[in-house]
Amino acid sequence: MSSIRVTVAMPAYNAGKYIRESIESVLSQDYNSFELLICDNCSQDDTPDILKTYRKHPRVRILRNNQDLMVGAARNKLLSSAFGKYISPYDADDIMLPGNLKRLSGFLDKHPAYNMVYADVLAIETRNDMILYAPSIVPRANKTFRWDIIENRVIHGGSMMRVDSVKKVGGYNELVYSVEDWDLWLKLAEIGEIKHLQGEVYYVWRRHPKTLSHSPQRIWRAESINIISEAIKRRYGVEFKG
Repeated sequence: MSSIRVTVAMPAYNAGKYIRESIESVLSQDYNSFELLICDNCSQDDTPDILKTYRKHPRVRILRNNQDLMVGAARNKLLSSAFGKYISPYDADDIMLPGNLKRLSGFLDKHPAYNMVYADVLAIETRNDMILYAPSIVPRANKTFRWDIIENRVIHGGSMMRVDSVKKVGGYNELVYSVEDWDLWLKLAEIGEIKHLQGEVYYVWRRHPKTLSHSPQRIWRAESINIISEAIKRRYGVEFKG
């Protein structure tokens, strides 16, 4: 497995409506050194049946949880099972556009000081299968790591990180429900550089009522305050209470 450079890590739960399209968009990448690692988190729909059709594919590995795990724990299971030097988180209802793996891995190959890279994302929000909007999400540029305390503007899916860097900061926070990705950005920004490929789009993020981005605001707000408080304490040694 030493030939695998990138692990595309996909947690899946009741994703039968979209998962085949998502898988095929990864397998069609013009890049040879990758694996698609899928972890089914006790799906109750036809997701397991669809995954069975890929069990013999040379680029696909499939795991299944014996119990329903929170998202951070599911992502850590994928992280610990990854064969790649880089890991690209990928949600089971999204679409990977051509050039994603080649471009992002190529950047990390050439820039060892960077532990993460991400591009712009085409976000599609659906309700009853109707497209409401499709904006490109472009974070504000800033040269210090303090930018990420202000807003959570990085899109998790479609990014790419060094596996060693993610493990160095302890992986994903398993105690949060909705901001495990933001918590990870805060920590990664403290040990290395993060690159935004502004103006480049390699990923389609499908937002709909079942995604965690639609989690209750009270949960999102409480967890966000907590992870920002912890980041301030780590970075500056000061206690902060929101």
